[in-house]
Amino acid sequence: MRLNWKYPRASLFALVSLVAPVGESLAGTNDVTVQYLNYNASGPGDDIAEANIRLRNNTTAAIPLSSIVVRYWFTKDSASGVTAECWWWGASPCPNLTVTTGNVSYTGADRYAEIRFTSGAGNLAPGATTQAIDLGVVFGTNVDETNDYSYGSHTSFIDWSKITVHDAGSAPTQGLRGGTPPSGGGGTPGGGDTITTEFFDDFSYTSASDSTFSNWWNVRNDPNWTGPGPEPEFGAPWAAANVSIVTDPAVSGNKLLRLQTSTRGSNATTAQAEVSSKSRKFRFGTYAARVKFNNTPLSGTRYFADKPVETFFTITNYVLNDPNYSEQDFEYMPNGGWGRGNTSTLWMTSWEDTQLSVEDADRVSDWNSNDYSGWHTLVLQVSSTGIYYYIDGALLTSHTQLKYLPEVNQSIYFNIWFAELDRTQTSSRTYHQETDWVYFAKDAVLTPAEVSNRIAGFRTAGTARKDTVVP
Repeated sequence: MRLNWKYPRASLFALVSLVAPVGESLAGTNDVTVQYLNYNASGPGDDIAEANIRLRNNTTAAIPLSSIVVRYWFTKDSASGVTAECWWWGASPCPNLTVTTGNVSYTGADRYAEIRFTSGAGNLAPGATTQAIDLGVVFGTNVDETNDYSYGSHTSFIDWSKITVHDAGSAPTQGLRGGTPPSGGGGTPGGGDTITTEFFDDFSYTSASDSTFSNWWNVRNDPNWTGPGPEPEFGAPWAAANVSIVTDPAVSGNKLLRLQTSTRGSNATTAQAEVSSKSRKFRFGTYAARVKFNNTPLSGTRYFADKPVETFFTITNYVLNDPNYSEQDFEYMPNGGWGRGNTSTLWMTSWEDTQLSVEDADRVSDWNSNDYSGWHTLVLQVSSTGIYYYIDGALLTSHTQLKYLPEVNQSIYFNIWFAELDRTQTSSRTYHQETDWVYFAKDAVLTPAEVSNRIAGFRTAGTARKDTVVP
C-alpha cells in the first residue's frame, strides 16, 4: 500500500524555504529535530510500516542535506527480509534521496532504515523545515510494529526523538545530530575474552618471493580470467608480479604488503592481485588488519568509470551452491560503483551461500559512502551473537542473523580487482592498496582497543609473526 496521493507534490524549493513558526525558541536543542506522523497507525500488525518525516534545522547556519542521514529503528520480527523505500518526497520517484537498511542489535531495533540525500538536495536553511518524506518499510509478512523503537501511533506531526539524525557515513548510533538512538545490546560485544591462540603477521619480509612468506601466504597467479573481474566478462588475469613487499615511507625499517591492479581499458589488458592465508583455519574470533586504501592511481589517470575494489575479507572455498559457504567482506570502492555512482564507498557484506546470478545469493550488505583513503584499522568480530564490522574503533554495522555465521573454517584474504572498466580509455593506470599487519584471535571477542594493545605488544617485543592457531 502506497499513499502517494495523500498530499499534493511540492517543489524542491519548498524543501529549503519552509520556516519554523515565528517566535519559536530553538535554543538548547540539537542541530536537527525530526517531526513524525504514522500514516499506517491503523495497521500496526500488517506487513508495512509507513513513516512521514520532516526535518527542522535548529542552527543558525545552513546544513547541506548530503552531510546528514536519518535513521528509523525497527525490528523485523518473523520477516525473512525487509525492503525500505521512499514513496514520495516532492515528486515520484523521490528526487535526490535514497533509502537503505542496516542491521544492529539494540533494544527495540535489529534493523534501521537510513534516508540519505545527494548533493542535489541542496541545503536546509536556518530555522527551515523540509517537505515531508514518506518512508515505507515492506516486510512481506505481518509483523508487530508496536515493539519497534521508532514506532509512534500519532497521526499528526509532532517532534519525535526516536527517529534520529546523524553525520553521513557515521556508525549506526554515532555522529548524532538530533534525537536519541536506541540503547541496550548495542551490537558491540564487550571484549575482554582470554586469548588462547592467535595469528599475527607484520609482513616484514624481504620480498613476496621470500620462502618464509610463501610458507604463510598463497599468491594468486592465474591467466585464465576466473572471477571476480570487470563486467561483462566478470574475470581478468591475476598476476603474482602485482604482489610485493615495500618499505614504509613513514616508518623507518617497517615493511608493507602491497597489492596493485592495472588496466588499459579491457579485460585482456587487466592484471589483478590476490593474497590468501596458506591455511584455512579461521572461524570464530576477532580478525583485524591495518590497511591503506587509495583513491588515486599509483600511476596513470583516475577515470571514475573504472571501479577498483580494495579489500580485506574472510572466505571458505568458493563452491557454487555450497550450503556451508561463508564470507565476510570489507570492500572499498574509491570511484564508487554497485549503484553508488562515483562516490567513494565502503561495503560490509556477510554471505550465507553462493548462487548464479550473484543477485540470487543469500547475503546481507551495508555501505558507508565516505572518503576512506589513507590508513585504517579494520576489525571484524565473528561470534555466536553475530558479525560486527569496525573501522578505527567505530562500529560500522552488525549482521546478527545467525544464518550468516560461518559453518566451517575460512581463509584470510586481501585482493584488489576491477568491478568495471572505462573501456574508452586505453592508457595504462594502476591502483594499489597496502597492509601493515594482520591479526586473528581464535574464539576471543576483542574490542578494537584491545586489538591495538595486542599489536603494540608485538611491536614492542619485536615479534614479526606468530601462529598458534591449529586447524
